[in-house]
Amino acid sequence: MSLNPLLGGGDPAVRDVGHLLYRGLLKLDDRTAYPRPDLATSYTFSADGLTLSAVLPSTLRWSDGHPLTTTDVVATLAFAQSQRAANHSLTAQLHGVTVSVNNGSITFHLPAPRASFAATLAQLPILPLGGLSAGRLASVAAQSDAPLATSGPFQVQSADVNAVSLTRNAFAQHPPRLASFQLRLYSGFSDVLNAYKGGQVDGALALTPAQRTQLLAVKGSTSHDIATFRFVDLLFNERTPGLDDTVVRHALSTAVNRARIVDGALERVGGLPQVDAVPLGVQWAARPDLEAASPDAAATALEGAGWIFGPAGVREKHGVVLAFTIAVPDADPLPTVAKELATQLAVVGANVYVDVVPALTYVNTTLVPHNFQLALADWDAGPDPDVSSFWRSNAVPPQGFNVSEGPVDPFLDQALDSLATLVDPQARITAAQSVSRYLADDAPAAFLYTPRVSYVMRVAMSSAPVPAVGGSETRFDDVASWRRA
Repeated sequence: MSLNPLLGGGDPAVRDVGHLLYRGLLKLDDRTAYPRPDLATSYTFSADGLTLSAVLPSTLRWSDGHPLTTTDVVATLAFAQSQRAANHSLTAQLHGVTVSVNNGSITFHLPAPRASFAATLAQLPILPLGGLSAGRLASVAAQSDAPLATSGPFQVQSADVNAVSLTRNAFAQHPPRLASFQLRLYSGFSDVLNAYKGGQVDGALALTPAQRTQLLAVKGSTSHDIATFRFVDLLFNERTPGLDDTVVRHALSTAVNRARIVDGALERVGGLPQVDAVPLGVQWAARPDLEAASPDAAATALEGAGWIFGPAGVREKHGVVLAFTIAVPDADPLPTVAKELATQLAVVGANVYVDVVPALTYVNTTLVPHNFQLALADWDAGPDPDVSSFWRSNAVPPQGFNVSEGPVDPFLDQALDSLATLVDPQARITAAQSVSRYLADDAPAAFLYTPRVSYVMRVAMSSAPVPAVGGSETRFDDVASWRRA
């Protein structure tokens, strides 16, 4: 397994190990997900959003005692931008970025204003690459399982295909209370569950409500839940007869009881009800207000627009019937969510048939070619509120998805551009609110919930060990403070 987080970045285990071994210039706040200094002591954006400057202290050390310097930062950026790096998503976000150094201050120069760059830096682990020859860099890329000096709480003691054993990094800025830590690697959840039941592991990650329930069945288990940066929505294909009517789209969204979805299909803990485009995991910019479902208001709106019940108990107008198929990937718990949606929409006179399709091909065979009427989708929005790739009218794969095929809305596009480029936090919050307002007007989708993942532990801890927001790997962000109760 790769011990280099810039190699094999698509593997969750690699990201987990990376969080235990390396730090970045910035990190995401545990409760709000706003970027704040980590290795750096401070950072500032220029007013035009074209540069970000960070100050690196001279006291930092790698686990082998050598200084951690701006040379390592520059070399890490170059490595992450090169063809050697396997984290292609991060490489794309760093495209065109250059860097300059002046007395411990590092300035990143962007090809265009991009407010999300601070969140990008929070995802860039700094590696001990400064001063390495071209041959040594090639060796680092070729031997991803070879341990390097680390800056995080731990360093590698041993690693194989079954486990990675870590020991305390004596030079860490915040040395961990735990003297050692071991990550055990399994091919699937059933193996994880058996190991957890058998006492071979003390903690396990649950990605779905069903997995969480099975882990919690073990006596003495406690769950620590993390609101992710993902969002689940019900997409409306606006070229579908019936769904081309804004009144219908608004009515279907109004009829959805999000709290019931969370309480039922998600077993109360698998998600947080969401009505806006910004996931609740991006807490600093998200608006937590939840609008109550109102099937009566939805029915009234449909009646007023001429959608009346036909002989089969389904609403129709001028020969168009509100009967749709909802496409959903076979990824738990989405099929159950889709069935709940079908039940709720039937109350207002829409007949919805659930079509479960393979998850591995869902995006390319269903969403991208617009091969759906209604579609349930689970998107990863990342740790920044910029959602341009999902809703800008000219967003096309692989840069983005305008999957509802709605008409151009220059006001929405302008609000998205402001959200993407403004660097002042309050200005971005205002822009995010504008984006939510215009999306609410256009109704290309009904936003449903922000998924949560859970880290279930069988040992009591002296304090809450897991951040409230983030990706699954962020469960190790506060590992230095972990202590048994």
